[in-house]
Amino acid sequence: IAGDDFGMGEPRWQSRFLSERRQARRYRVGRVFLAGDAAHVHSPLGGQGMNTGIQDAVNLGWKLAATLHGWAPPDLLDTYERERHPVGASVLKITDGFNRLALSSTRFDLWLRQQAIGLLVRVGPVRRRLRGLLTGVGIRYDRPVGAHRWTGRRLPDVGDAHRVYEAMRSGRFVLAERGSGTPDIGGWSDRVTTVGLEHATAPARLLVRPDGYVAWASDDSDPDAVRAALRQWCGPVAADSGW
Repeated sequence: IAGDDFGMGEPRWQSRFLSERRQARRYRVGRVFLAGDAAHVHSPLGGQGMNTGIQDAVNLGWKLAATLHGWAPPDLLDTYERERHPVGASVLKITDGFNRLALSSTRFDLWLRQQAIGLLVRVGPVRRRLRGLLTGVGIRYDRPVGAHRWTGRRLPDVGDAHRVYEAMRSGRFVLAERGSGTPDIGGWSDRVTTVGLEHATAPARLLVRPDGYVAWASDDSDPDAVRAALRQWCGPVAADSGW
C-alpha cells in the first residue's frame, strides 16, 4: 500500500488479515438478538466497529429492561432491528469506501481520490455530515410522518442539555420542558425523570429515550399530547397512580 518497506526486517511474527464484509439478515428472531460483531463485520478502517456495536447494545438494553419490567409497548423489541439494521448497512458502505481508497491499485488513483476527498471536506455541510457519521452522533432514526423535526435524532448538546444528560444517568426516560419548571408525569414517575431545559431553540417539551435519542417532541405544551407520548413509549401508568 505504501510503496516502501520502511526498513523493517526480521519480523518476530507475521499474519494475514482477511477483511470480511457481512451483515445478518435479521437482528432478532424470537427470543434471540444479535448485536455488535455477531450482527455485522467489516473493514476496521474508519474505526466504526466498536462504536456501532456499543450503540447496538445501548439501543437494545433499555428495551429489554422495559420488557422484563412489564411496561414495554407490544412492539418495542421489534424497533431494535428496524432502527439498527439500516445503521449497520450504512457502516458497511462507509468502511467499503475507505477500503477501496486504501487499496487503490495505483499511486495516481490514490492521489486522485485524496485530492477529491480533500476538496469535499472543505465544504461545511459535507464535513459536518462525515463527522456525524464517523462519530455516530449524526445517526438518526426514522420519524413518523408529521412528527417534530427533533424526533429520532440524538439529543444535541445545546444550552443546558447537560441537565438532561445528568438525568439520563438513572437509565430512565427524561421528559424535559423548556423553562424553569418541570412537567407533571403522575403515574409514570417510576420510569420517567423530569427536568427543565432553558434554551430558546429547543422544543417546548421533549421526551428523551434512555439511549439519548428523542422519542417525541412538541413546540406546544398540550398536556394531552404529553400523556399520549408517555403512553406510547413508556407503557401504561402504574395501577395505583390514579391517572
